[in-house]
Amino acid sequence: MTRSDANLTSVACPRGESDAPARARSPFGGRLARAGVVAIALVAALVTACDDAEQRRAPAEPAPAAERSAADPAAGIATELDGAAPAFGDAVLAELTGDEAAARAGFEKVLAAADTPQPLAARAALHLAQLELRAGRTGHARDLALRAAALAPNDPVIYEGGAQIRASAVAESASGDIRGPRLGTPLPGVEPKVAEAFAEAEKAFARVHRLRPRPIIEALSTSIRAKEDATEAVVGQYRAISEHGGVALVAGHYRAGSLYHDLALGLLFELPPELDPNVAAGLRRTLRRRALLYLERAAAEYRLALGAVPVQEAELWRIAAETDLRAAQDLLGEK
Repeated sequence: MTRSDANLTSVACPRGESDAPARARSPFGGRLARAGVVAIALVAALVTACDDAEQRRAPAEPAPAAERSAADPAAGIATELDGAAPAFGDAVLAELTGDEAAARAGFEKVLAAADTPQPLAARAALHLAQLELRAGRTGHARDLALRAAALAPNDPVIYEGGAQIRASAVAESASGDIRGPRLGTPLPGVEPKVAEAFAEAEKAFARVHRLRPRPIIEALSTSIRAKEDATEAVVGQYRAISEHGGVALVAGHYRAGSLYHDLALGLLFELPPELDPNVAAGLRRTLRRRALLYLERAAAEYRLALGAVPVQEAELWRIAAETDLRAAQDLLGEK
């Protein structure tokens, strides 16, 4: 090995550190779509490089004697190569090659080991969450993502990966183009009268969702006003439900926010081509201002949902509010 090779090895795999894969960028970070496979391969390569480097550093062992009268002082001593890093690398490679059973077993082993460094355990939990999500077990995927965040609360890669998994879990629970949990999702533990009111509001939500502004001159103003009035009426229903607290508070404010969110996006449509250009330009400015107003109202409702005292039954609704609040803020930031 040349001097430059030795220097590079000492930087990537410093002696005494077996958690190098824990510091590699997780394949579930904010740039998952572009860097997922590359990041996984990088983690695996780093594990292999560290293993090779440790083997090169180790002095050659003498040939075993035919008979030894004393006990071997190295017997029973664990080395860095016996730790969690090689198991994590093997699990990553198994996932990369499509062997999900081996990958799952490897990540579970890393997560369960008492001596696994917390950053590495967090990444194992995040990999497991992705496997659970692909298998359709969204509830367990969310639990694992939260566990990863608890293991590495200050790691932005873990935070971004967990947020993406939670958002995907919410999307899996949705139906069609309805934002958040599917319409008719029950509220566990609420009083019968609250459950009944929520079910009625969900039916009204479906009716409002089907209303679309009609981009023709004769019906344009009337159809926009009808959509706005219907939205405000159903928002009022959900706000009344939210007054009961707990999961009803979170779900009620979330649904109110999603109604405003959808109304805002619904106002940004193509105007009839026969409109006078000056009239069309003025109307576009008016619709854009109203869309931004409704986006701000949506963000306010999402914040009310997230400001509630956390309860386990409301976790899915909280994740939906967190996801859609970010989306609304992104749009408001581009105004």
